[in-house]
Amino acid sequence: STTKYQIFKYKNNAYGIQFHIEIKDTTVNDWGCVPEYKIALEKQLGSGALEKFDLEAKNNLKQMNNYSNILYTKFKKEILKL
Repeated sequence: STTKYQIFKYKNNAYGIQFHIEIKDTTVNDWGCVPEYKIALEKQLGSGALEKFDLEAKNNLKQMNNYSNILYTKFKKEILKL
């Protein structure tokens, strides 16, 4: 990504998160239904990239969702401090 900041705070008024850490077993396949996504992925990672990415995502599903839960819990805790 070319975006320097993926999580940001604007004064004490707003927070933003610009990525998806959560995933389901159908997420990559659902994204692959968008031709531009599949084309972009294969342009970056080569032929068959969508299928490889899907397998990797499924193999790491539990760990990724655990990280998602940790991030959400800590983010919410920070916001409630305000």
